[in-house]
Amino acid sequence: MDRMIEDGIKVDAIITDPPYGMSFQSNRRVVKEKFDKIKNDSNLIWLEDFLIKSDKILNNNSSLYIFCSWHNVDKFKQSIEKYFKIKNIIVWVKNNHGSGDLKASYAPKHEFIIYAHKGRSLFREKRLSDVMEFPKISSSKLLHPTEKNVDMLEIFVKNNTDETQIILDPFMGSGSTGVACKQTNRDFIGIEIDETYFNIAEERIEKHTTQERLF
Repeated sequence: MDRMIEDGIKVDAIITDPPYGMSFQSNRRVVKEKFDKIKNDSNLIWLEDFLIKSDKILNNNSSLYIFCSWHNVDKFKQSIEKYFKIKNIIVWVKNNHGSGDLKASYAPKHEFIIYAHKGRSLFREKRLSDVMEFPKISSSKLLHPTEKNVDMLEIFVKNNTDETQIILDPFMGSGSTGVACKQTNRDFIGIEIDETYFNIAEERIEKHTTQERLF
């Protein structure tokens, strides 16, 4: 992101699934055996710096979608609203629930997506409910432990950008946002710190186009 700022590169939306600051580790055996813990997920010391850079990179009248969980949604919200206007906290209802404390807590079946504006970003398509039901990726098909549903990401892409605009995902993971962009004819910039996931994302996105920009 520093390089983008130095080069004067601007984008029209950020759609991203960053670490939640909760040292996430799936309790599902198949997922736990397949993936290591997510890097830099032990705290949120990166969040403020990320938002400052996001503000510099986003064009005026642009949008920001940031996934998070209930564990730290208050911290995400407080930090985001320093720099952007929060419009919704979208509830993503998944088709199956997580594990957690099997004897003393309700089965978790949702995540949050904080939707915010820099300026005012008008919908290109129809207005939807702030509760969205999309299936979670099955454990056997996961390319990343927190991989997101591409169909849901396509809604965000199409609602807040035109085909001439650019979307950034600074926590690219396995490249689901990039796939959503390419399937809707948007340009995409992706950044990923983990080389293994970077390579997975690059391969996935290259199946859709050869014009992506990856850092």
